[in-house]
Amino acid sequence: MTWTTSSSPLVSANPITVEEVGSVAISSSYSVLMNTTSSGHDQTRLSTKPNVALDLKSSVPGQPADQRSCALEFPDTVRTSLRTDGRIVLHLDVDAFFASVEQLTDSRLRGRPVAVGTGVVASCSYEARQWGVRTAMRLSEARRLCPELIVVPGYYPRYEAIARQIFAFCQQFTPQIECAALDDFYLDLGAADVSEGERIGRQLRQWVREVLQLSLSIGAGSCKLVAEVATHQAKPGRQVQVFPGRERDYLAPWPVTILPGVGPQTARQLVRLGLRCVGELAQVSGRLLAGLFGWRGRCWHLYAQGIDLRPVQPHHQPLSISRRTSFAPPESDPVFLRGMVIYLLERAASWMRWQQRRAAGLEVAVRYSDGVSLAKSFRLRPPTDHDATLRPPALEALARLLERRLPIQLLAVTLRPLVPHDGQLWLYGDPQQERQNQLQQWKDAIRQRFGHLSLTSGEELLLLQRLPHDQHRLILRTPCLTR
Repeated sequence: MTWTTSSSPLVSANPITVEEVGSVAISSSYSVLMNTTSSGHDQTRLSTKPNVALDLKSSVPGQPADQRSCALEFPDTVRTSLRTDGRIVLHLDVDAFFASVEQLTDSRLRGRPVAVGTGVVASCSYEARQWGVRTAMRLSEARRLCPELIVVPGYYPRYEAIARQIFAFCQQFTPQIECAALDDFYLDLGAADVSEGERIGRQLRQWVREVLQLSLSIGAGSCKLVAEVATHQAKPGRQVQVFPGRERDYLAPWPVTILPGVGPQTARQLVRLGLRCVGELAQVSGRLLAGLFGWRGRCWHLYAQGIDLRPVQPHHQPLSISRRTSFAPPESDPVFLRGMVIYLLERAASWMRWQQRRAAGLEVAVRYSDGVSLAKSFRLRPPTDHDATLRPPALEALARLLERRLPIQLLAVTLRPLVPHDGQLWLYGDPQQERQNQLQQWKDAIRQRFGHLSLTSGEELLLLQRLPHDQHRLILRTPCLTR
């Protein structure tokens, strides 16, 4: 089979052989587990144990013990009865994306525990996860858990190039694609048949495996939330489809932390109220949750019912843009730090202008060598997208943060909130403003053609002397692989 991809750019950032398995009709009070054996015969096991809520202590992330008959499980794919009503949303997630790409690039890393990141684990291979290594874990802790762990810094342009290929191939099936992250996509197939969603999912997984030699997990449901949760169950390298109309039952045994906006602190508050899993949260009235948690409580009530009104947004406008890096050992040279703030600021502002947005605020945040984090922010009136206007408040914020006189371990620049670029043309324009606009346009055009580092300020020259780089960017030590 020959695969082709379109040349469309990334808007933000299957097994080769699959056995066909027939649909099975089951009662809502039983669980069906189907396994496809190597000989191609189906073995069906019907459990007569009534479904019960999942115990949070016994739950394993991504593999709930009881799915309330909302999906059929077998090694290759999980599918539903072939109903034709409702919307189908696919959620795609490349398994251990950064680490898998590194293993694919360097054959010496294959089959060995690998972590990508500097300071913090940005991605880790499944070999490393067997030792307890997890994403967002400190590398020091990861090395303690896995002494044989191989750590690589990662290279963002390589991951971005592969993500563009996946995005382009997805465009052959639907234009409604939301890029949530480099390895994270939502596809809205509209009112498609469930079998059509399964067919497209199989084709996507097969293409990723054959062409990119990576593993892709896919979840399918009637909304983004259900599709994303199904992807957790699908990992690694499988496909899960949830019964239309059974979203609430499917979500019921999952822990409340699976819902958007429920972090560790909120989860502890919900546990104190006796709400450990989504099914228990669904039994609480929306009015009571709204009274306790405000508008978030109302959203959680809808999510617990399997209702997610968020659309798949092909051109999602960001609310903020951030660029950051970390230093090891911590950095104390104020000249170097000023140059880094300017570099991070201009990288963020360049992406903001490409999104046709302006910044109404700016924040510079640091983490000191003693672990203390501080931030200074400024409101910008009127909102702006000019580097020359953004630079003075950014440098002033850094100067205030340096008054603590401790080395800096992490440095971040964030532009928020972002507002639309109105494109207003004034009859009597300011000549100075017009010159700034033209200068900014020429700078962006030159950098787009010859690379970001083709134009650098005098304060950034020290960065070029001390840090590795190519024509497009500095190779930074950063836990999030700064773009």
